[in-house]
Amino acid sequence: MLLALVLACTEVGLYGVKYITDTSVAIDSADIQPEPSSETSEPSGEPSSEPSSELQGTVGLVVYELEQVACPACMGVSQEITISFDAKFHNRMNEQHLTWVPDNGTCAQNLNYTTINVSPLNIGQSLTVQGGQTFFSPYFNGSSYYGSHQEPQYSRDTLLSIIATDGSAFQLMSLHGFDTIEPWEMRYVDPSYAFAAVVSKMGTNFSWAPYGSNSLLNITVAVYSQDGSQLLGYVSCTSNDTGNFMMPGSYFQGFPTWSLTAIHMTRILHQRVPYEALGGYVDAQVEWSVVGTGHIE
Repeated sequence: MLLALVLACTEVGLYGVKYITDTSVAIDSADIQPEPSSETSEPSGEPSSEPSSELQGTVGLVVYELEQVACPACMGVSQEITISFDAKFHNRMNEQHLTWVPDNGTCAQNLNYTTINVSPLNIGQSLTVQGGQTFFSPYFNGSSYYGSHQEPQYSRDTLLSIIATDGSAFQLMSLHGFDTIEPWEMRYVDPSYAFAAVVSKMGTNFSWAPYGSNSLLNITVAVYSQDGSQLLGYVSCTSNDTGNFMMPGSYFQGFPTWSLTAIHMTRILHQRVPYEALGGYVDAQVEWSVVGTGHIE
């Protein structure tokens, strides 16, 4: 059966999709600690998120993501590393932008995409993003400011300035990725032997290093049919950056054995930063993802 699985791997093009979830359930894990309070003091050099009597509401959303795919041919993508930046500004509103990940200490299934419908603001032809070795210019495409750059330009754990054409600016922190992840088989790069990592119906231990940051760690397993033609569902869990997480096997009981999986391990840093030019706060989410392969047993 495993031989048939491996042969099927050469024909599939899987790719997990991230969703925002509005329903989650608590997981049974003594290792999950309470989510750090947003009121804790921030290290020197990080953007301040202290409330201001002059700034109110939400005026934008930024998502800055580095994604590394272990086996691009398995996922049907053209390159191993993709870095993207997307910023959307709008008139001030009371709501905060939601995130696609479940709350810290929870897992979710059957994720439902939700978003806030806002009209985009044009604050100039382009932005400038700079800090450390990072320097690039996302351009306005009619709805948001989108840009990308190569991995050597990514500055880890660096305060980045996002500057509009009128000189107004706000700042956010980048983050770092992974030196090691386990199970190590999920990192296989060749389709002929990929999908060897086991996502167990008895529970699967995921580990990573370095760890210990103030960011969160999300593990999302997208489950596909054996030939990769059909998405069967998702399981997504979020925890603190402790370096180890046991993903409950109960969430996979309903999936057929030998189903293929795309495993997303994502370090996530949420930030809510002031942007005085628009009189409010920007919700920023910085992500570093590794996408590997596996199967259900």
